[in-house]
Amino acid sequence: MAVFEEEVIRSLRNGSDLTFGAARKILVGRDSETEIIQKDISFVCNGGSAIRVFLGDYGTGKTILGRIALEMGLDYGLLPIYVSEPPLHKPVETYQAIINGLITPEFSGDSLYYLLSQWSEKVIIEIESRGIQRGNDAVFMERINEKILDFEFTNDFNMAISAFIEYHVAGSEIEKKKIVDWMSGRKISYNELKNMKITRRVDNKEESYLFLKDILKLSKAIDYQGVVLVFDELELMQNLRSNVGIKGYESLRVILDMISAKELPNLYSVWLGTPSWFENPDKGVKSYLALFDRLKTEVSVTSESTVRFLEPVSPEVFEVILNNLSQIYEKAYNVKLKKSITSELENALKERLVSPFHGNNFVEMRQVVKSLIEFFDLLKDGLSASESLKIISGKNENDKNEQTVEFWT
Repeated sequence: MAVFEEEVIRSLRNGSDLTFGAARKILVGRDSETEIIQKDISFVCNGGSAIRVFLGDYGTGKTILGRIALEMGLDYGLLPIYVSEPPLHKPVETYQAIINGLITPEFSGDSLYYLLSQWSEKVIIEIESRGIQRGNDAVFMERINEKILDFEFTNDFNMAISAFIEYHVAGSEIEKKKIVDWMSGRKISYNELKNMKITRRVDNKEESYLFLKDILKLSKAIDYQGVVLVFDELELMQNLRSNVGIKGYESLRVILDMISAKELPNLYSVWLGTPSWFENPDKGVKSYLALFDRLKTEVSVTSESTVRFLEPVSPEVFEVILNNLSQIYEKAYNVKLKKSITSELENALKERLVSPFHGNNFVEMRQVVKSLIEFFDLLKDGLSASESLKIISGKNENDKNEQTVEFWT
């Protein structure tokens, strides 16, 4: 049984976050969007910064595009960060969410702790290569501080990273974790901060933006080319009270302004939401014209509009979806599905998973994928292809009836 493939299937079955590295194995029908993401990332890796907004209804594949950006970003040397439902009306909590959204596919624990530990060891080895023995003596620590000063962090960030490396040399894991807690916005007593020679916490809007800059500098320090930051589920901002939501849109505008002013170099920020969220004049982006107008008129680095609306995916890609998913499923469970799936069966499946209301396009790609996984599960459990198809057809017909009610009401 292949662990990676089984995790992918489990994620698709449950509708949970995809295993990192799986998105490009299953995404189809979004070639133009993928090409735009690649161009954006290339621009960012060469010193630029960019924002991209993808808008689509539920199930059209926004989140998987965000995962594509994260995966491609890592391939190009960008540090991936994913934040779902960012609390943008609270910049300090948004900063904390960004830190907690760091992704290190090779390590499942605290990513910031892991990255700083890896980098500390690299810096120490580099200094040792100059003939200076590892230790807490003044000469060794002076070389450490010189190295850190090259990155021009804010003063407290400088002090924290210096202290982290010092504790790394001493093998003080508890103290290292305290520094990571501070960087992550978690509570640390003032006495502990004083011992680390840190004078403040991230506790206001201005400091949260300063520390966002520090995170970008840190990404370069630990040998990344920058950061790809994905904000998902932004449409949930509409659930906030109007005066609270405005604060969130103000935060997005500040990020946009900072990127335009080249204050956040090597940042690729991807925003995901629904068209209704963007166009809603009461609680959506349109309620904050300083952001709405900028995004509508902004032309990105690829000469495309910064805002891109996702069209429903055509049923023409069904065969590719079926083949991709069946290959992953077969590898996950060591079963053979191809013999059960004839061309007639494939056409029947395709017909039952197409929406009648949007030009016979796949409206809910999420539901198409989930239905196919359920179909494969039924085959694996011993049902015949025709029996499995009847079960899937019945459930899908109920879904279509619900869509019909929603469509006409």
